[in-house]
Amino acid sequence: MRKMEIIALAATFIPLSLSAHWANTTEGAGEKTDSAKYACALISNGSISTQIDNLGVQKPKKYVSFVPQVAWEGRRYGAPKDSLISHGSFDTVLSVGGKIQDKPVKWAQTLDNKSAFSENTVEYPDATVKTIAFVPAGHDMLVVKKVITPKKEGVVKFDFVYKFAPQTRFKERERVSTVNKIIEPNRATFEYVAIGMKAYKGMISIMSDFPSAPTFADGDTAVLSSEAKASPASPIEINYFVSFNDNFEKSDYKAADSAAKAFVLANGYDKIFAEHKNAWAKYWQGSHINIPDKEIEKTYYTGLYHQRCNSTKWSLPVGVFVDSHWDGRFFGWDEAFNSMALATSGKFDDSRKVSDFRTKHLGKAVYWVNKLGKRRSSGARYVWESTEEGDEASPYGFWMEHIFHMSNMVMATWGHYLYSNDRDFLKKNYELMVESSLYYVKNRIYNIDGTTKVGYCTDLERMGEAKFNAFMTSCGIIYTLEKTAAAADILGVDADLAKQFRETAAKLRQSLPNDGEKYVPYEGSKDYSIGSVGGFYPYPVLDPNNQLAKKAVYDFHKNIDKGGNMYEMGKGVNAWYAGWMSSALVAFNDRENPAQLLAGATKEVGSFYDTYEINEPANKVQKCPWFSTGSGNFVYALNQMLARCTEDGKIYVCSSVPDSWNDIDFNLPCYGGLWLKADIKDGRLASAELYAQGRGKNGVERTVVIPSRFVDTSRILAKWVMNGDFVEIKAESGKKFYK
Repeated sequence: MRKMEIIALAATFIPLSLSAHWANTTEGAGEKTDSAKYACALISNGSISTQIDNLGVQKPKKYVSFVPQVAWEGRRYGAPKDSLISHGSFDTVLSVGGKIQDKPVKWAQTLDNKSAFSENTVEYPDATVKTIAFVPAGHDMLVVKKVITPKKEGVVKFDFVYKFAPQTRFKERERVSTVNKIIEPNRATFEYVAIGMKAYKGMISIMSDFPSAPTFADGDTAVLSSEAKASPASPIEINYFVSFNDNFEKSDYKAADSAAKAFVLANGYDKIFAEHKNAWAKYWQGSHINIPDKEIEKTYYTGLYHQRCNSTKWSLPVGVFVDSHWDGRFFGWDEAFNSMALATSGKFDDSRKVSDFRTKHLGKAVYWVNKLGKRRSSGARYVWESTEEGDEASPYGFWMEHIFHMSNMVMATWGHYLYSNDRDFLKKNYELMVESSLYYVKNRIYNIDGTTKVGYCTDLERMGEAKFNAFMTSCGIIYTLEKTAAAADILGVDADLAKQFRETAAKLRQSLPNDGEKYVPYEGSKDYSIGSVGGFYPYPVLDPNNQLAKKAVYDFHKNIDKGGNMYEMGKGVNAWYAGWMSSALVAFNDRENPAQLLAGATKEVGSFYDTYEINEPANKVQKCPWFSTGSGNFVYALNQMLARCTEDGKIYVCSSVPDSWNDIDFNLPCYGGLWLKADIKDGRLASAELYAQGRGKNGVERTVVIPSRFVDTSRILAKWVMNGDFVEIKAESGKKFYK
């Protein structure tokens, strides 16, 4: 082991010198946190997911809906709906001059979104402890740095305590057993068996790079104890490495454990941290936004950070936690919102995962409809809540009669294709689109008295059990049929099917439920449902000039507090509904309401600008912090406000930003593998460039539509067109079209 390096560190917290949107800091006195806001800092690499609390450890305390501990995606108990297996948590014991330091004076914690680490500084009566914790990109490992600075010279004793498999409702000690405990210099290892969906065998090793005496306090707890003299000028620095290896994908988990040990010894903390930072730097390459409202900007960047944390090797769950957030299972409905956030931010390696995952399990979806598993017989119906293996994991309830989630899978597929211009991707996932369309046509659409309608199904859960001819579901089916037909045209296949799908979609448009003034959630409905805006988002199938549609959107917006949550609880508008509503309003180039909705959502985010499923402390309703559907819709909405594309070749630039936003710059992807870079200064467009990247091509013409208030109208060129409050500019990719 390398010997401790003595370094001089300030005993007080020093904020990171990062842009405001990268580093989000919260602080407090004693142990207390803001119960309405605080939900621990999430650190994850899409495989190992964990949380660091305000004291830089993982106290067995519940924060809204979860207890901080290590979750490992894919490792779950026996039944599909069971929890992810807990892989433990850590705490510390500090003694200075023989006195236990267990009563903090004050604390500060920063989550660095840019490099994905939590930084804590905790002051105790006789010492300050600084913690940096991260989950290295590409490694099943947790790394924790501790710097202990006593207030005066003396002996410091420090214990790092790792408790394997803390209790949850599933009483995992009945299913997780430690079969061997191994002690080596500065290292302690659990070898275990976990009885889950498989009989997992694995090892968890805790090691340090500072002289540490390893012991096992009991069958569940390993302790690494260190002792040394220290002073304010010479603190103690100890780096801990917790590695996780099992036979889930590695046949020889013992060899993998040895490899993890060798990796730590060969690289050390500094190199591992540098590699981790570089991996995250690659994620952040490409897109960026800079807007006047810094609260919205912070929530946006935390949202994108969150999306990467939740990008597993399978797909994009709503959260990866033990005994919370549906335990890392996958909803075809929610996945798409996350996929669209990533696609509109140019994170294509992550946005494609939804479609690839669902195509992988297409056979099971076909089997659910046709027990012979015959393709193109009766289509495919995907389960509502999926395990990693594509099996149903939802408890029984009326929500299992949702059918719009297949439309969301098609949206994720078509959306990724539009932005990436990846024809091979479209070809690979085309059958997902076809089978979803066939399921609707052959099983859910009926001809009744000369009209074509969607039969009984569950629309949004707030409205309860099955409804006939539900508006949002119908829009989703129209979208699915039309985009599948468009994909068939691009690939040069299934001309007859494409014709059938288009004809059926046209008939469905004629029978969308309405009350004569506006579209309604279902026939005869008096309810308020965000499903009323579903024809613009998530399924853009309606014309903004359609008065029935426009009235439906603005009527719901006017009464959004009556239906602003997924469930019959709370009185406000949750963050993901705010993003959803904003995304619908941009279709009307609404300059006022989208930003107001997002700004409202920022008042209910967590301490690190993380979105909750519902966060209304005043109404005593709090559910699921670090809820990815919320962050996904938020990110997507802001991207659309800045650069919204339509399939007729137009790009709307800042068409839905408030008049008070006069300084904006961004770089965002557009349809066809193109990117748009624009800079607005003091209310005037300073420069703009359309360029190709990835599978895009230069020399492609698009019509850029921008509010005239941003353009010096004295510079209007002949090929530009004034159209009301907008200027239409012909732009060619590969050339600056405004400077």
